[in-house]
This record gives sequence, structure tokens and C-alpha cells, in this order.
Amino acid sequence: MKIKFHTLGCRLNFFETDGMYSVLKDKGFTLATADENAEYIVVNTCTVTNKADVKNRNIIRNAIRTNPGAKVYVTGCYAETDKEVLQNIPGVFGVFGNTEKSSLPYQILADWEGKSYSQPPNLDRFSYSDVLPEGHTRAYLKIQDGCNRKCSYCKIPAARGLGVSRNYGDIIDQVKYLQDNGVGEIQLTGVNLGWYRLENGEKGFLNLVEDILKVLEYSRIRLSSIEPPDVGSGLLDLMQHPRFCKFLHVPIQSGSRKILKDMRRTYHPDAFRTRIELAKSKLPNLFLGTDVIVGFPSETEVEFRETKRLLVELGFAKLHVFPYSVRKGTSAESLGDPIPGDEKKRRVLDLMALSSQLHEVYAKSAIGKTFEAILENDGRLVTDHYLKGRLPETFPIDTLQKGQFVDVRCEEYFPAKDKEGEFLFTFAR
Repeated sequence: MKIKFHTLGCRLNFFETDGMYSVLKDKGFTLATADENAEYIVVNTCTVTNKADVKNRNIIRNAIRTNPGAKVYVTGCYAETDKEVLQNIPGVFGVFGNTEKSSLPYQILADWEGKSYSQPPNLDRFSYSDVLPEGHTRAYLKIQDGCNRKCSYCKIPAARGLGVSRNYGDIIDQVKYLQDNGVGEIQLTGVNLGWYRLENGEKGFLNLVEDILKVLEYSRIRLSSIEPPDVGSGLLDLMQHPRFCKFLHVPIQSGSRKILKDMRRTYHPDAFRTRIELAKSKLPNLFLGTDVIVGFPSETEVEFRETKRLLVELGFAKLHVFPYSVRKGTSAESLGDPIPGDEKKRRVLDLMALSSQLHEVYAKSAIGKTFEAILENDGRLVTDHYLKGRLPETFPIDTLQKGQFVDVRCEEYFPAKDKEGEFLFTFAR
């Protein structure tokens, strides 16, 4: 039985797609290639922006059109917040929100076997045990879901609900399982990792990371993203462990005190600067990424330039840039969308170009240095500092195994317009 998955958005969705497929794979399902028809199709959606919503609908309609007769199911954040919109698309067979996502593979199995659907007991948002990566060499491990923050622009709390945490012991067991199965890199994912709570309600993220590091012998860990208030000495000291990737993605959203207040973020630019400077002092050569929203309703050109200046001063190596879009049900909805689309596009392109420049600055500082890298499916290598590149074309790549570690030296960097360039690596001697 052939099935296709289309996964959009965050790493949580990719983890959950792996989880859904693992249930079906055990029952004989296989993934259809791009040019094969599939009997079942699952579209795992994102709803972070209006553009994401449009992309969701386009992918759903294309899947229906190019796979006649297939049963198309839609799940994910857009399915949680706009279920009726999706149910009204002709050809959509079922819509499952995030709270129902773990039950979807059992619905598909029941349909395939011609049985009435009966949901297994004790399914929740973490019911994806023993999930190995499918189609990629690094594994995502979901430890937390939902968010208790009330950022004025954000629809995710409506899509994912309030914060919940995965059982502590289950996480440690899953880390051991992934390591025992030769997974080189485990990426911890969640909507708000630092919020992770123990069963008694106390914050437990640092305790959890410390215990994960105790069991790591082969695998390394990477954080998907961490909120600014959670970047402190405790985390940074743990990150000095040799199996902890020297990489942080810390969303700033804006470098303007006024805009951050209007966004209802819980920090101001000076506090953000202090935490990033502490991280760079404790972890030399740290790769820093961030998220930025441009065109927030109250953002003037002056405040946009404040953001740009702070990004340069702090030396980020990668920027994810999003144009603001009004999200239904958020408190910022009442502010409207007064900044013209062309102006928002200009600001996005400005920061995308800046991202390429900052990445090149960081990359050049890595020339001549040695890093641990993992071989990806496409023959590229990704270092613990998140530098990407290839070995010389003359090297017989088939003598290496996908997912294995190699120590590489950064020999040459090739910039690319409006995106991150790549390295030519050689083996470290």
C-alpha cells in the first residue's frame, strides 16, 4: 500500500510525520515516490502566516488533482484552526487537528482494512514511540508541545494549545533508542523548549538536558529553537559538553523596544543583547540563528533599521525573515495591516541579503578549522556548528555511509546570492 506525506512548517511537524509513518510502515505501507500514485495522502500543515495557509491549500488541491482516487487527509496546525475551510475542499477525505494527529494513522489503517475506526487507548500528542527518521539522517525528538505565551501576532497557541510536556523517562528512553539505532544527531523539538515542565509542575528543561547528555556516547544533540529568556549560564554551561552542538536559534522578532512591547514579547533589546553576548563569550565560534518579523503594523522605517543594526552588531549567522501577516483571533488583528505589501517585501529582501552577508562573515571565520560533520542523504555534510558543504568531487563518496560522522576541515567557502553558501570540506588530518 502506497502513501505520500507532504509536510510543511516546523520540525515538530516533521517529527510527527515520521511518527505517523512509523505506525503505517509496521503494517506494510511504503512511501510513494514523487511520480507514483498513492492510495493515501497526508498533508501535515502549518499556519504561521497567511502565505503558509495559501501554500497548504495549493498543496492539498494539487495532491487531489494529481492522485485521482486517492484518499487525502489533512492534519496539523491549519487543520486545527480552520477545519471547516479544509472540509469544504472537494476531495479531502478527512481533517484531523493537532490534538487528533496521533490517531490519524489508525484511521487510515481502519479504512484500508475495511473496518470501523476504533481509536487505541491512551493516545496523546506524544504517542510516537520508537520513531526513527524517515528520509533524513538526523532525528527529531518532540519533548514539548503548545505555548502559554501571548505574543500579539501569533496564532500558534490556538493551533497547538497550552504547554504540555512529554514524560521525562520516555524522553530518556527514546534518546537511548535512537542512539542504539545509530542515529548520529538528535534534535530536540517543541513549541517552547525552555518551558518544559516536570510532572510536579516545576521547570525541568535543564535537568532533562543534563540527563540526556549523561547517556550520550555516540549521538549528539541539537536544540531546534530556544526563547531568549531561556538563554542563561545554566544552558550555556551544558552546551560546552562535546556531544552538544554549538548552535543556537534564538528568535528576536524585532530589535525595537517599542515593537517588542507591541508584540507582547517578554524581553527588550538590551536584555536580548546581554544574553547573546554571554552565549558568545562562553561558546566561541557559536553558530547563531534567529527569526525576524518585518512590517508589524506599528513598525516604522526607523524601528526596522534598529532591528537591522542589532542583528549586525550581535553577529548572527543566519536570519529567518517573515513579513507580518494578520492572523485571525490574535490581539494584533485589531491593528490592521497598514504597511503596504511592497514595503514589507522590500524589508524582507533587505534582511535576506543581510543574512547572506552575515553567513559569509561567519563562514570565513571557520576557514582552516576542523569540525565534526554528519553525512546527509544527498552527499552533503552538516557540521555540529551547522555549516554545510561537500567533499571534493574526486572523493569516492560511496566509501562512506549515510549518517556517519567524519571530521572535516573547512577549506573554501562559496557564497550564494540571497541564501547561505556552501563549503568545500576536506578530511581533517
